[in-house]
Amino acid sequence: MNSALFASRRVLWMPLDYDWQRQSPADEHCCRTMAASLEMSCDMHADPFDCPDVPIVFHKIFAEYGIPIRDGGTSYLLISHCPWCGIGLPESCRDLWFDTIEAAGFANTPTVQLPERFRTAEWRLHAQS
Repeated sequence: MNSALFASRRVLWMPLDYDWQRQSPADEHCCRTMAASLEMSCDMHADPFDCPDVPIVFHKIFAEYGIPIRDGGTSYLLISHCPWCGIGLPESCRDLWFDTIEAAGFANTPTVQLPERFRTAEWRLHAQS
């Protein structure tokens, strides 16, 4: 991935055609407040980027947390510490994801055409082992 595209590494976007994945009980977070803040239970919005009541998003594929930017898109401000308990959050796996799909020969493949393992958090199990 070209690091010049994200020199400040602050505002990030999700890959195109990514279906937002709701949190599951198996997802572990740093504290109960973080976990509760990530639960999406809005009857009016299916997407956390559309709901003004969602303060934090968690991108499962990249294992990164962010504050949604309410501009109609899917950008968020990457955060490195929990705003409630102060614990340092895991380092983003975004660069590793791009490096992994490039090494697998999928650098120019549209996200929807990637193998299923790259469109879920499953890829991290294989890339980091």
